Amino acid sequence: MSSIPLQQIDGRASSDAAARVSFVKMTPRKWRLVRLFERVLRLTLPFLPAPQSAAGTNAATKRILVVEYWNLGDLAILVPFLRALRQAFPQARISLLVKKGLDSFLDGQGIVDEFIPMRVPWAQHFNRWKKYNPVSRDWFFLLRAISELRGRRFDLAFSGRMDIRDNLLLWLSGARRRVGYGFAGGEFLLTDVAAPDFSRVHRTDVWMHLLDIFECPARPDAGGYELTHSEMASAESFLKASGIPRDRLLIGIHPAARIRTRLWGDERFAEVAREISRKTGAHVLWFAEPGERRDTPHLERCHEVKVPFRSFVAILSFCDLLICNDSGPMHLANLVGVPVIAVFGPQRPEWFGPRGPRDRIVIRPEIWCRPCFDYCMFGEPHCLRTIAPEEVIRAVMEFLEENPEREREIAAPSLRSAPGYGGNR
Repeated sequence: MSSIPLQQIDGRASSDAAARVSFVKMTPRKWRLVRLFERVLRLTLPFLPAPQSAAGTNAATKRILVVEYWNLGDLAILVPFLRALRQAFPQARISLLVKKGLDSFLDGQGIVDEFIPMRVPWAQHFNRWKKYNPVSRDWFFLLRAISELRGRRFDLAFSGRMDIRDNLLLWLSGARRRVGYGFAGGEFLLTDVAAPDFSRVHRTDVWMHLLDIFECPARPDAGGYELTHSEMASAESFLKASGIPRDRLLIGIHPAARIRTRLWGDERFAEVAREISRKTGAHVLWFAEPGERRDTPHLERCHEVKVPFRSFVAILSFCDLLICNDSGPMHLANLVGVPVIAVFGPQRPEWFGPRGPRDRIVIRPEIWCRPCFDYCMFGEPHCLRTIAPEEVIRAVMEFLEENPEREREIAAPSLRSAPGYGGNR
């Protein structure tokens, strides 16, 4: 769906209503539930310790909190914002509220000073009952973590989630100045409310737009993921040990995804690998999680890769192309500058799609129920099942044909150069 120019929307209420459709696809029923939750909060919050006054935060912002406790892909999307935030507040201590287990992802990147791992109940489970089970221990851990957040006395806090629950977390953190979006509920919990920009609906832009409030100087959307020399050398050694020549075309395939409704299917990806092997001299890296049981295609130039996370990112950075689902690795490929061909099903690519200049998306745009937020009403994701391997293969071949520096790779394997590795590609 195309975005709606803000100047064509009459009035604040109409603008907010349009934003709930354009940015989060909130139904009227869900909006009524949010309004009910707002009324409960307004009755409850006066009995809780209020955040400090926001006065004076412009002069000296020393402690900043960023709230993003969801998944790997969401953290990858957040990287440009964190880099811009560091540029805007170079002397501040930036803390990131992050899902437990993912706190090492951005370690060593120089954009976060402190990682605060947290178990947020509604982000731990896919089942709706488990998300809001009132007797879950996750609520105890959440309350304890909130108490610890208040003790840090943050000057400034951000959330780009467009969610009343995140706005509530900002308020409960005690941060003096709280920046977020209010059109989906909880505006009264914020001190600075960002107006939605209907021309920038991608989640990277949604985050970056929060900094417009501070009139930061123009900046490029610099993502990037820094790897150490030893990590790159180890990746290079892995490729050499696998018998992959330095100048060969290297295509990665990552068939996994955390959410079942985003899985295109191993056999479909395997068929793509077989055609790539038949039509080109490319070597294929078949990525899988350590300990995960996956059937790697039995092909002469197809190599299974099961390595720890940082090693995976380093090896991925040597690829000329990654073929994958709508998943975290898709966003990681963008961070390390690897072009992507992504198979999209239930989610909207204009919200969460890859953003590289050579990226391609294979999708059935006519599916009307997108986005379903991964709760498929039909029992299986027909938006994915109806995508044939031939469509992805065609996208791969078009990508190769449109990149002249790789034309030498679309030939018989016997014409390739002799094996040899040395230096980064």
